[in-house]
Amino acid sequence: MENIKLFFRIFYSPAQAMGGIIDRGSWFFAATLVLLVSILFSVGVNAKLDGVYRVRDFGEFYQQGDDKGVSPESIARKERAQSDFRGAETARPKIPLIGDLFFRFFSFDPTKFYIPVLSISLFYVPAVVLLLSFLAGIGSFGVILRRDYAPLATCTLMAWAAGHLPFGLAGLLLGSMEVSPAVYLGLWAAGGLLFGLFMFAALRTVFGTDSLPNIITISTAWVGMSLGNVALIYLLPWLWSPFALFWIVILFGAFIRSEVGGFGNAFRRRQDFKRFLHNATINPLDADARVQLGLIYKQRRQDALALDYFQQAYEIDPEEIDANYELGRVARARGELQQALDHFAVVVEQNDKHSVSEIWREIGATYLEAGMPAEARDAVEKFVERRSFDPEGLYYLGKAFKALGEDEKAREKFAEAIEAALVPSYKGRDASHWRKLAQKEL
Repeated sequence: MENIKLFFRIFYSPAQAMGGIIDRGSWFFAATLVLLVSILFSVGVNAKLDGVYRVRDFGEFYQQGDDKGVSPESIARKERAQSDFRGAETARPKIPLIGDLFFRFFSFDPTKFYIPVLSISLFYVPAVVLLLSFLAGIGSFGVILRRDYAPLATCTLMAWAAGHLPFGLAGLLLGSMEVSPAVYLGLWAAGGLLFGLFMFAALRTVFGTDSLPNIITISTAWVGMSLGNVALIYLLPWLWSPFALFWIVILFGAFIRSEVGGFGNAFRRRQDFKRFLHNATINPLDADARVQLGLIYKQRRQDALALDYFQQAYEIDPEEIDANYELGRVARARGELQQALDHFAVVVEQNDKHSVSEIWREIGATYLEAGMPAEARDAVEKFVERRSFDPEGLYYLGKAFKALGEDEKAREKFAEAIEAALVPSYKGRDASHWRKLAQKEL
């Protein structure tokens, strides 16, 4: 019942739904749901499209007899079949714009209803992780795949089911009416588009990535699913054979059990940890649990929930260092600069190396926005002394020197920021942003 509620929440609050799926979702439920929706969509939409647009095989028109086609009757029958085949192909409607090239990537075969769950799990999700590793700098492909495969796969399956369910139902309702094939083609395309929109929410929630990498990933990763569809159509008949299954179990059984079990265990540990934190918030004096929940929601881009938990932690303990740091960053983003400095002062009093000394970078940036370049320079210099290859800190230091009229020093720091941004880093997407700003200043 909880998973059903999360599924329907996708339609009106996709970001919150994806967060709930990560915390309480079930891959088995999501996979079963995709199978059911896929059957519905195949009957309501794909079957209609397959009957109209499918490229027919000559064997449907001609069956060679026992005479191997050498008798006059067989030759005449084959010629009639060839004529019928050409006529059917000439009269067959083509997919708009791309014609039969469409079938190199997609299929309307209604008997292949099980393909989506396999294609998403085996091809699409790894393709998404690979693209985001490259485009958004979220980390090593192998590490991210092991860590986030299960939550991403569960969110993706739920997104696919939610994207295709309304249009599968619409296809069933239209089944008894005389409707143009273009309408069914529109339903098929709309299902893919809605799936893409829900995937945008899934990627922001699972990885906390920015809009542009997400859009590029969603616009490109379908190729992986299409290639997976084609590969599965050819591979599955071999894989279902008892001989192949025997050797798969013998040769790869231990590996498959360890890897699949590892994905599932990581997902369960993440859900158990989140459940533990929520249980800990029952204690009205536990500020740390609320901070940790706030950090989780912040990573998922659920900013309102994150801020609420940071505020709760601060109310419990006004000296809580992480709550003050995060509330100071929120206040700075809102332009509440004095409030931000007050929170940062609490952090510095307890640990001036907090967050790998980034507290000084935040203080310097706040002073810059407040029009206090001398104070900004002093703060950011402390940060740069400890993190000399951080492009963001070097950029802020350059801005402070520029505001103080020390143009040569400013140029030097902007050049150093550009150089630092070119160094490979797990924060590649952020480094690129600061490199562009420094280049503009130069």
